[in-house]
Amino acid sequence: MAALTLCGVLYPVARFAAAQDAATTSSADTTTYRLSGVVIDSARAPIPEAEVTLVEAGDAEGRFTLGDFPASRLAVHVRRLGYEQRTVDVPVGVGGQPTHVEIILATVPAELAEIIVNTGPRGRLREFSERRGLRHGFARFLDSADVSRLAPTNPSDLFRSVPGITIRATSSGGNTIRIRGCQPMVWVDGQRIPGAELDEVVRPSDIGGIEFYASSAGIPAQYTDPSNRLCGLVLVWTRSE
Repeated sequence: MAALTLCGVLYPVARFAAAQDAATTSSADTTTYRLSGVVIDSARAPIPEAEVTLVEAGDAEGRFTLGDFPASRLAVHVRRLGYEQRTVDVPVGVGGQPTHVEIILATVPAELAEIIVNTGPRGRLREFSERRGLRHGFARFLDSADVSRLAPTNPSDLFRSVPGITIRATSSGGNTIRIRGCQPMVWVDGQRIPGAELDEVVRPSDIGGIEFYASSAGIPAQYTDPSNRLCGLVLVWTRSE
């Protein structure tokens, strides 16, 4: 077992064969040598189609053969996707050295592209989250966790503790919400639903976020209704959004 030197470090993993290929004689009586070998991994399994300098690729068994050269030292560069690249100095025809070499490549873990996972609110719920983050005092904000904690029978039950509103049961089983005797406008996922009661359009389990404005103060401009300035607003964002 011989050794190869790479960047001043002795590598005992490269082994030269015991026999030298037959030298050939050119028309100018110059002795040339053929360099051949095999590329393997640390478990001594052949690495197929490794790219070796001066040839396109090794074969399916990891073997390669490089031209005919006069006695010299050759720098053999080997690379293969998934393996560490190596450049090995091989003496050819110098001091009777053999011309068959084994080159071992270490595997390199594949690097995957960075994947960014956005765990924040998605879709229109992002709009709800951004306004809630402003923490102004004009609205009451409740997310799905708040709804689960309060466990209301109807969505209107979420606002029973809000001063200035009246909640009354209806014959249909839900409730009406009135602010100073006026019906607040209801929007669901950015869509206005004229004349609708909150309990008619959504169930508590469907709510991803809900905003309640008791007057026109603080209402986002895109949801402002000049004809309904004193009646307040309910914005509902469903889980599906």
